[in-house]
Amino acid sequence: MTKKLFEKKGKAIIMDRREAWDGICELCGKADDLRPYGPNNEMICYDCGMKDEATTARKFEEFMRGQA
Repeated sequence: MTKKLFEKKGKAIIMDRREAWDGICELCGKADDLRPYGPNNEMICYDCGMKDEATTARKFEEFMRGQA
């Protein structure tokens, strides 16, 4: 299954479900698909990522550029 993760100015990042990191969110403790977008590079779930969208967007950009 694929999922659109991010879209900006008509360009989208699409992820195949098999590439997701499954685990326990380091901020809320929920079992979910995780990303390294926490304030201190914690592995966090979508819900926690959306609590601070600016930090998540910045961490996403860093991750995509290989800076994380």
